[in-house]
Amino acid sequence: MIGILQIIQAIGLGVGLVFVLLLFWGLRTRRRAPSTAQPSVSVLVAARDEAANLLRLLESLAVQDYPPDLCEFVIVDDASTDRTSEIIADWSRRDPRFKLLRLAEPERRTVGPKKRALSAGLEISRGEIILVTDADCSVPPGWIREIVRRFDEETDAVCGLIRFHPHPSFWSRLAAFESAVNAILNAAVIGLGGALSCAGANFAYRREAFLRVGGFDANSRSVSGDDDLLLQRMKAQGLKIRFCESPQAVIETAAPQDGRNYWKRKRRHLSAGNRYATHWLVLAALAYLGCLSSVILGIFSILGNIKTFGFLWLWMVFSAALLALFLWGSFKLGLTRFRLWAISGAISFPLIFALLQPLTLWPAPAWKGRSREA
Repeated sequence: MIGILQIIQAIGLGVGLVFVLLLFWGLRTRRRAPSTAQPSVSVLVAARDEAANLLRLLESLAVQDYPPDLCEFVIVDDASTDRTSEIIADWSRRDPRFKLLRLAEPERRTVGPKKRALSAGLEISRGEIILVTDADCSVPPGWIREIVRRFDEETDAVCGLIRFHPHPSFWSRLAAFESAVNAILNAAVIGLGGALSCAGANFAYRREAFLRVGGFDANSRSVSGDDDLLLQRMKAQGLKIRFCESPQAVIETAAPQDGRNYWKRKRRHLSAGNRYATHWLVLAALAYLGCLSSVILGIFSILGNIKTFGFLWLWMVFSAALLALFLWGSFKLGLTRFRLWAISGAISFPLIFALLQPLTLWPAPAWKGRSREA
């Protein structure tokens, strides 16, 4: 039994270690001349009961330094029950770049709510480049400009960074650390020429590319993961994807401030994992088996059933590689915080991954009154 677990650990963590080494290569610096073209741009925002957050976003969009005649802001009110529509309508009267689209609650939901809202907004938009962000975010003045500069003739989609507003709670700091980890992972995978996931609040693509892949997955009613799946389908069809690391394009958003909201957010994000491309599922399965066997071997060691500690050596090598990757990625992306979080996270990664990965098999929790089957 112990021998089999050691073999599984060696295979699983060995594959994981090779993947980590490849990610180092994905983070290498590649100098590419920025595009000087100024295509028309449509910013899409799906908003549901966001009256408390919208003002910050609208104010930040209003001061974008991109030519006003080349950009528009389409805000889709997804059947809100508060003053969301009223706030957007007021802005649209003052600034013609802002457009309000109201959606009624459907009698029967056939697609995910955010996907439905964004699709409706895209239909009335006119931009060649589509930028997507969330209603509880704020964007820097150069956001559109910096994202558009990454769209050279070969690029079909661009993924950007998000940053959480500083908050002293443990859960907010944990979410901010995980966001940094995801940013490094996504940047490295894109640097390798692949596509894993992206921050849906800072995602851009050509309208033509979106239509070429058939838009969002029409068969999914999930409340999460549509941006990741769209990105992976774009890559599967040979489209080119870039990552924007510019500090002038980093979007800020609010972090969950308590455990309940943290776990609801975490479960929504993890629930999309079982619909990822096959090669990512295989990699996740191998890594999971390696991590799970490491944890079981650790338990056996505590109980005195293992006299050697070879499994611990492999655990520590894998953790050291993860820590080095985070520190290097942090340097490359300008993420200077979280070093202590990175140390503890790298050491405990096999345990964390073994506990959390099964959540990808659970349906997403309700979000703003919408469950998966609502």
